[in-house]
Amino acid sequence: MTVTKPTVQRILDTAVELFAEKGFEHASVRDITQAAGVNLAAINYHFGSRDALIHAVAERYLTPLCQDLERQLDDHEASTTELSLEDLLELMIRAMLKAVEQDTQGVCLFMRLVGQAYLSSDDTLRSFLDRRYGCSFRRFMRQVSLRVPMLSQSEFFWRCHFLVGAAVLPLARHGLLSGYEQTLLGLQASEVEVFHRLVAFLAAGFRSESDLVTFSPVPAAMHSPFFSEDESEPSADESVVDLVPAAATDTKPEPPQ
Repeated sequence: MTVTKPTVQRILDTAVELFAEKGFEHASVRDITQAAGVNLAAINYHFGSRDALIHAVAERYLTPLCQDLERQLDDHEASTTELSLEDLLELMIRAMLKAVEQDTQGVCLFMRLVGQAYLSSDDTLRSFLDRRYGCSFRRFMRQVSLRVPMLSQSEFFWRCHFLVGAAVLPLARHGLLSGYEQTLLGLQASEVEVFHRLVAFLAAGFRSESDLVTFSPVPAAMHSPFFSEDESEPSADESVVDLVPAAATDTKPEPPQ
């Protein structure tokens, strides 16, 4: 007997496939509902809006990622083992790969999601991500900052975003770039291989000599830890990672019996 997926799950699975294939800008509500075999109004009924559907896709990956990340950070803080910068970056990569493993194009879609948050003129996704997951990512980035104390606050801020940019392009477009690699070199690195190759590149970027383009030295006060201990009211600088957010609490009527 064939078991039919619940409508919400069918819409979400279809949205994941189409967003990965077409991008967030080009996969329309009509595309998703037709491919899922549901009524055109089903997305608004079950999710509230197209934006809320995108948020649900973000939650599909970022909720397990942040739970795993928090657990690993807890384990580290409870142990006496010191993690290197490379260890921390690998920790993040492992959590991300585990979170997306359920979907064939999970890595691609996750990176497109990050790119959408950065590049969209609409602040809705960025705000949602920061509200929901910002605390977890700030905790992680605080650990990174402790391993590069020579960087000023401004420099650390920008290097964090360089890190994101360096990961998004090759992994959001991995299929295209691996095709070029095959044509030019006769090789094809997997997404996992590319992720792990990023570690040395990103760590070197964080550790490189600071302030090469500033004529006057950065004041010593600027070399204080990037994050304050008080998480209740984060400073403007603390929004280093505009990545993540809270599930919608809007209620909707029960479906008809």
